[in-house]
Parts: sequence; structure tokens; C-alpha cells
Amino acid sequence: MRMKTIASFCALVAVGAFAAGGFADPPAVMILSKPQVFGSLSRPAVRFTHGAHAAIAGVSCLTCHHVYKDGKNVLDVSTLTVGNPAIQCATCHTRPRDLEQSFHQLCITCHDTAKAQGKVTGPRACGDCHTWNR
Repeated sequence: MRMKTIASFCALVAVGAFAAGGFADPPAVMILSKPQVFGSLSRPAVRFTHGAHAAIAGVSCLTCHHVYKDGKNVLDVSTLTVGNPAIQCATCHTRPRDLEQSFHQLCITCHDTAKAQGKVTGPRACGDCHTWNR
């Protein structure tokens, strides 16, 4: 799925940093499911295309990965390494409802913004995202 510019979804100079070899490339597809936070899931997990969001849609790493202080994202980009639990959503968003709302607000808002701008975008309905079964 192609999206060109996205207002707000998860940012850094991602593509340049990864391409320059500054960070290990994240997996192209990730499954967004944190059973240790949610317990059991009422819907299937979400399949997230990290590569498509970063390279094709131009979403910056710091759009999703963040540490806010005084209203600014002060995340140290050197921490953006594959497998680092400190940069995983569920590390800070530890309550099930908080994590769920963080995902939904980030994803749906971004997809809605792209659609309003007349751009091709990703899914916005529950059953369109929650499709991956183990």
C-alpha cells in the first residue's frame, strides 16, 4: 500500500539513518500483538508493514517512537535498534487500554489524514487491520 506523506503516525530521519547503516534494519513486517499486556486478544493481531511505512510512505521513526519531555520528542535515536525493549510501545504503554488507544489513535488518525488529503492510505476499520492469525 502506498502513502506519500503522513501527518502523524510514529519519526527521525529514518530512511536516511537506516540506509546509511546507522541502525540495523527493522523487520519488513511486524506483528503488533502484546499478549503479556493484553492477556487474551478479542481480535486477531495486526500485521504492520514497517518497511512500507518508513520507505514508501515516508513516515519518520520519531513519529511512532518517542520520549516526550516538555512537549518535545527527545528520544535518543541511537536507541532505535532491533529488539531493544526500551523502544517498544508496551514498555511505556503498560496498561491494556492505554496501549490499545495509542495504537488506534496513531494509526487511524494518520490514515484518516492521508485520506482527507486525497492520498492512497491504509485501512481504517477494525476488521481491515485485525486480520493476522497465528
